[in-house]
Amino acid sequence: MDADDDAILAVENVSKHYGSIVALEDVSLSIKDNEVLSIVGDNGAGKSTFIKLLSGVIPATAGEFYMRDEETGKLGQIVLDSPTMAKRSGIETVFQHMSLSMQHDVAANVFMGREPLKDGVSGKVLRRIDREQMERRSIEALDEIGFEIDPRAITGELSGGQQQAIAVARALITDPRVVILDEPTAEVSVEGSQKILDLIEELQASGKTVIFITHNLEEVFEVADRIAVLRSGSLVTELENDGTIDREELVGHMTGAIQQG
Repeated sequence: MDADDDAILAVENVSKHYGSIVALEDVSLSIKDNEVLSIVGDNGAGKSTFIKLLSGVIPATAGEFYMRDEETGKLGQIVLDSPTMAKRSGIETVFQHMSLSMQHDVAANVFMGREPLKDGVSGKVLRRIDREQMERRSIEALDEIGFEIDPRAITGELSGGQQQAIAVARALITDPRVVILDEPTAEVSVEGSQKILDLIEELQASGKTVIFITHNLEEVFEVADRIAVLRSGSLVTELENDGTIDREELVGHMTGAIQQG
């Protein structure tokens, strides 16, 4: 396929149709290794559909997905027909609605559904969970992204920014190569939003590739290396966030006031 030499993930001619309704049409996009790519567009532009395809939540109607093999260094085709397959490919997604269990503590949420078992008979036979390991690794994962949160704290009693950090830490436990953040600042305070933007920079500094979806264009200009604009289910342009574009120009691409070509 035709992709950038430094691409870690690429999609080629991807479409999603629901009968006669076209949610996404013929999108080709390369995501570079260790970049922060922001995907923007008005409501109905196709952002959520695109993210669900990359996450394996819904299958594509047409098109292919590629991931760079860590051993060969070459792009190889991957199948993203389920969340499990996406995770196996190294893609983790933190959706806007984080699916955290508010009555459980931090460590329980970080390891929800993949709790480690104790060594020996107690783990293999009696299936006892290694709670000490869960707490230790939760602290490490949160520390990696710049948050200090008690692993025994009840999740529902924490701030929105802290809850987002827990959701990200849960994604990082599998050591993914690509982290997708879907509207991570939508329901948090101004202070919490800044912590999440700092978190994105921490993820990039640790070697992760980040795909960042947001309606807040000021946040895009603050953390994105590159911006992909979707409109009416199509990719209309890709822009380098190099200081030469402004909000008015970006909105023009989103609304169609500025046409490519």
